[in-house]
Amino acid sequence: MKKLLAPLILLLLLLMVSACGNTTNSGTEESGEEQQAATEEQGGEEPAATEEETEETRTVEHLFGKAEVPAEPKKVVLLSHVSWEGSLVSVGVKPYAVMAYDNEFPPHLTEELQGVTALPYADEINSEEILKLDPDLLIISDRYKPLYDQLSKTIPTVVVEVGGDWKEDHLKVAEAVGKLDEGEKVIEDLEKEAEEIGASIREKVGEETFMAVSINKKDIRVYGRNNHATNALLFDDIGLKPAENIPEDFGENISIEGLANYNPDHIIDVTYFNSGEFYDSVTSGEVWNSLNAVKNGNVHTLTTTWGFWDPIERQKGLEEIKELLVKN
Repeated sequence: MKKLLAPLILLLLLLMVSACGNTTNSGTEESGEEQQAATEEQGGEEPAATEEETEETRTVEHLFGKAEVPAEPKKVVLLSHVSWEGSLVSVGVKPYAVMAYDNEFPPHLTEELQGVTALPYADEINSEEILKLDPDLLIISDRYKPLYDQLSKTIPTVVVEVGGDWKEDHLKVAEAVGKLDEGEKVIEDLEKEAEEIGASIREKVGEETFMAVSINKKDIRVYGRNNHATNALLFDDIGLKPAENIPEDFGENISIEGLANYNPDHIIDVTYFNSGEFYDSVTSGEVWNSLNAVKNGNVHTLTTTWGFWDPIERQKGLEEIKELLVKN
């Protein structure tokens, strides 16, 4: 009897051990599946949170402080009465929205700004309208301090001062979009071209004197020697000789009679609207026609007339001035 029981007991023990092993394996598999499911569920959320938390930014110092801006902004809104959008375009960045006079972009940037949202020129801007555009970077001139106060905590905002040195403005705009190196290269290339063009013009005109004017709706702007992008183009980049008595600073607005204080050999006419009652009264009047530049046919009217605050207009202006002055 004992001989029969021993094999049976051994068999029962083997069956019990086998059953326990299956139970343990099953529990392990179920636990692994649960862990995998939990890991997959967490994995679906973690990349988005990580990406949001680690979005790359840069610190840009500007006129009103510092701003944390996206490393590579995708939706740039620029608000300025001068054409800094040309600086953006020159470094390969197309803005999302810029200001436009009568819904028209500066003539030297019409092609480059196709498809860009046009915002009306205004001295005061409604912050709600800017919020609707949902920009990831806002670049504004210093005249919009109230807008900066309202939006800088919501939108990364860089403030640029409209100053006498267009290069500083250009480089700050380029830095704001992460293109400072490209912005510096733009200036280097432009300086080389200006040096070559200036040499050819000076060889032609010698010591003859120059003055830039813009005939407005009610008065005449006489540009000066310093502190304006137009002045720097003529007297620094090209190296023309300024006429006697022109202002040392950025310029002044005068009446028709005030023209008698100047008598340059050449007039560079940068009038934006070459028509109208006042324009006609100036150009047909006795004072204007008594000037040496007018009598000798040396009034050179430019089509690039936006102030020469950006490198694209400056380059086009250089070519146009050369064509007007270096005559065969």
